[in-house]
Amino acid sequence: MAGASARLGLKQPTVSAQIHALEERLGRKLLERSGRGLKVTSAGELVLRYASSIFTLGGELVSALDGHALDGHAEAVPALSVGVTSSLPPELLAALLQAIFNMKPRPLLTVAEAEAESLAAQLASRSLHFVLSDVRLANVKLASAADALHCRVLLESAVEVFAPPALARKLRRNFPARLADIPFLLPGAGALHGEVERWLARHKQRTRKLPQVPHPEQYAVTAGAAVFAPALLREPLKKSYGLLPAGKLEGARWRLFVATGGKNFSHPALDAVAAAARELQ
Repeated sequence: MAGASARLGLKQPTVSAQIHALEERLGRKLLERSGRGLKVTSAGELVLRYASSIFTLGGELVSALDGHALDGHAEAVPALSVGVTSSLPPELLAALLQAIFNMKPRPLLTVAEAEAESLAAQLASRSLHFVLSDVRLANVKLASAADALHCRVLLESAVEVFAPPALARKLRRNFPARLADIPFLLPGAGALHGEVERWLARHKQRTRKLPQVPHPEQYAVTAGAAVFAPALLREPLKKSYGLLPAGKLEGARWRLFVATGGKNFSHPALDAVAAAARELQ
């Protein structure tokens, strides 16, 4: 509650009073005590999903008004809402979104970053046009149709070890046996984490694991550690962080999925993203 108050620039009693008033109006508890803190109830989760949709629509309204000509004639600037899972590599996401920024006319883009379950719910409620995810979204039913969410592979990549130059040279001399001698940063969540853990277990390979962090490639040089990443990121990892490939995890695969509201969904922005994905492979 204190963190939320600080972000809103309001005093905590004011925020507490507003939440209480909303609970009274809805007739449901949105928060409940859990130890020394609070947790969101199931009703609160439902309210949050609808609130996210409302704020997304509000943002689209402001953007649409900004693009409205003074003479009252609206310019043809379409709104676009895309969901992305928080575990997607930023370098990959930047390359795919650039394809949308290059469109003419450029859509009024809103990007929602969340976990896969939340994005699936937003997609099912029509709050998002499509979702980019490193995990296959749950096959939930749409809110207003009998069709189900459709999820397909947009691109697929091998998985490699990347490291600062000195560590990369050391690893290459006897890969993968040298994995046991090198400290590694693992991603905190996402499909890549699971794929790497399964590969290590299959090959009975031990590693010196450091604390798990989101997007570990950003900290590899500072930590003096190696990381696991999709092989298609070779160039951006070298350019942005000075990381070099040191070895391939044979048999390990990483996939990017796109989820839409039904198999027949089409959108020019999705076509642009799919074309950009093909160029990366």
